[in-house]
Amino acid sequence: MTTQSRYRLPDAPLPELFVTPERRARGSVNAYRMDQLPAGTQRELIDITASDGAFSFGLLHLPPGPRPRTVAVFMHPRENQSRQYLSPYLLEAGYAVWGQTSRALNNDSDMVHEEVIRDTAAGIRMLKECGFDKVVLIGSSGGTSLLSYYQWQASLAPEERHTHGPHGTPTRFAEEDMPPADFYVALAPHAGEGIIMLNMLDPAVVDESNPTAIDPALDMFNPANGYQPFPEPSKYDRDWLAEYRAGQRARARRLDVIARSLIADYDEARQAVDRENLGSPTARRALMSPFMSIYGTVANPAHTDPTIHPNHRVPGSIFSGGHPLRGSYGPNALGRILTARAWLSTWSGLSARAEWTHAAEHLDVPTLVVAPMGDTDAYPEDQEEIYSRIPAADKTFTTLAHAHHYLFLLPNSPVDYNPRDKAGEIVTQWLGERVDAS
Repeated sequence: MTTQSRYRLPDAPLPELFVTPERRARGSVNAYRMDQLPAGTQRELIDITASDGAFSFGLLHLPPGPRPRTVAVFMHPRENQSRQYLSPYLLEAGYAVWGQTSRALNNDSDMVHEEVIRDTAAGIRMLKECGFDKVVLIGSSGGTSLLSYYQWQASLAPEERHTHGPHGTPTRFAEEDMPPADFYVALAPHAGEGIIMLNMLDPAVVDESNPTAIDPALDMFNPANGYQPFPEPSKYDRDWLAEYRAGQRARARRLDVIARSLIADYDEARQAVDRENLGSPTARRALMSPFMSIYGTVANPAHTDPTIHPNHRVPGSIFSGGHPLRGSYGPNALGRILTARAWLSTWSGLSARAEWTHAAEHLDVPTLVVAPMGDTDAYPEDQEEIYSRIPAADKTFTTLAHAHHYLFLLPNSPVDYNPRDKAGEIVTQWLGERVDAS
């Protein structure tokens, strides 16, 4: 494989705040390089059509030698996992690898997990039709929630599956052919998109239509509350922090109410519209997808106070380049422009069901959790608590010291190793003890 230095996170530049926003190609942090693939690896691009007609695609990787009977599946609700960085290690061990995209690739503005589950099911059906006997789901980052939610629903009798999404639309899961997987791996998991958002919502935003109207008593960037100029460590009083967390939940509830009101108004207009009078305001309202614009979405005090959920991390968040406020108000942050149904299905920590913290309670297949200790947005006590609720009799929890969320080695690390090499060794050894790749 590659040398360790290629996987060391570079020293962070000084956190410029007021700069021209730049756009970055995020996919490279998740992708292997072509020279990492074992010689003789075959790759096939396969189009996927879900049961509702939506399209996605993926790359099927076959290692050199006999065709394996076991396939590892990578998928993320919105990011491209077709070249997931752990793939070369699995191929070296003799496993096939399927990396699939979703219908919401690179655009989560209308991403509904209950729909993406259909993409997942279609991909796994294809793998079964190709003759693979054993399926290993490997949820990386946000893929943890997607694939664990799939496994939860797939393991149920059709009539026991969720009938409606949090946004009120029927899931039709009972009609979906959902082959369950045989093994589950959570790689650098966080608690779920909604839980992450709940922990990052800025409760100081008092008016969604005027997101710069800030309550100074709940502003984590107010020096009176313990803030120090980033990246110097801040120190927040724990009583204040409890009020902050309560304020985050209150704001999430308000956003849920707004989302449900928008959906109700939309549904009412569709029922009332006169199809012969399409020039009317009601007709136009019936055609309008209800969107929400949400600011203040990267404001977790743990990003600036290292004594909150202590681990090996550096200050900041993977969801913001440099200063956290850039993620809260810049153009590329989470949840900036969302349909009401996408908020409720994906980003609401109070309503979304496709969350690792919920789905883990329903995993009864052998399960491995690999948690990097330098993650800025997933913390040891949270991961251990979620792991404790996994009912599988065969389960394993392991950590990667001083490893970033994307399994780079942190620049301040007192140890010298390649976290991706280590993760590849852990996963392939764990699988090898439970299933023959061939």
